[in-house]
Amino acid sequence: MPTKAATGFSKEAGTKDAVAQSVTMAKQALQGAEPSLGVVFASPRHDLAAAMAAARSAAPGATVVGCTTAGEITEQGLTRGGLAVLLLSSSEMRLDLRTATDVKADPKQAAAELGRGFAEAAGKAADSGFSASSTMLLVDGLNGAGEELVGELLGTTRRFQQVVGGAAGDDGAFKATYVGHAQNATTDAAVALHVFSKRPWGVGVDHGLRPTTERMQVTRAAKNVVHEIDGRPAFEVYRDHAAKRGVALAPDSAGSFLIGNELGIYFFDKLHRARAPLAVGADGSLTCAGEIPQGASVCILDGEADSMVAAAGRAAQEARKSFGGGDAAAVLLFDCVCRGMILDGQFGREIEAVRAAFPGVPVAGFLTYGEIARFKGHMDGWHNTTAVVAAIPA
Repeated sequence: MPTKAATGFSKEAGTKDAVAQSVTMAKQALQGAEPSLGVVFASPRHDLAAAMAAARSAAPGATVVGCTTAGEITEQGLTRGGLAVLLLSSSEMRLDLRTATDVKADPKQAAAELGRGFAEAAGKAADSGFSASSTMLLVDGLNGAGEELVGELLGTTRRFQQVVGGAAGDDGAFKATYVGHAQNATTDAAVALHVFSKRPWGVGVDHGLRPTTERMQVTRAAKNVVHEIDGRPAFEVYRDHAAKRGVALAPDSAGSFLIGNELGIYFFDKLHRARAPLAVGADGSLTCAGEIPQGASVCILDGEADSMVAAAGRAAQEARKSFGGGDAAAVLLFDCVCRGMILDGQFGREIEAVRAAFPGVPVAGFLTYGEIARFKGHMDGWHNTTAVVAAIPA
């Protein structure tokens, strides 16, 4: 049976009611096909463990994974404070689910847990004709270990393994983000769903950001904490930049400005990646969503609606091109919370830009605290302020 997919969403305040409404909507669109996989994207106003348990009960026999979000995406649009579900029904996939906890303390060990048994699962899948593989990875959005985890995971799967996904959110509160499976959900966790199929997933990535400052140098940093830029406390650099734009920045209320004006990292003369500052330290340091090495050449970035919509369209077209032809059953969209803030009421334009490459195909995803896309030709797997598009073959 070819892969079929459908989405559902709800703005109901009660978790069980939201799940019931979402799953019913998706199951009706599946027209009797039994779900084999369910993905739950839930606002932190919902208890994620309860939401996944309810989804599992409503779709018995399905593997269920999920995370909390900073916004929920379906082809119908973006909700905030809601719940979205993607259901897939397929005999054209083999699933291998792995989980890890206490990721921050030992990302390498966590990656080993996520990759445990991969070679054996891949071999069995290949024997049945499922030789292509992709991994959907959901991680804690606040433990600062996501980038290292992605890098380590590649060593526990196989060369050129595609890894896509996102870092869980909590509606911009930056207090706690949850990842889970079945009826279990916790912070500082990760879930890797290894999917074996006859055709590879198509993946694309783009951001559409532009520099708004001259290049500067990170003069003191440790992992994902930037202490100084050009010899000054990093937050002072941001405060001066904000003042030039008529914004008075204070440490306890800077979150929205920091997220909307991320740090861009250069590789030679090319703007290579973006990193979101998440918190201001007492010493004026900035804790970021990914590592920024000491000595890096950086700038402060900005984005505007048209360039971000165009970037999402390019990511979708890249996914379409790498898809290798044929129909898609569903499209996953992992999109940064920063982009949601900048686009705001125009976010529907981004969804439509993605759907233009995949007309009539269900779309599901969430606003993240970090985007994951590691595939052939793209060696850096951890992103910020980026649209990641993954197309699942029908």
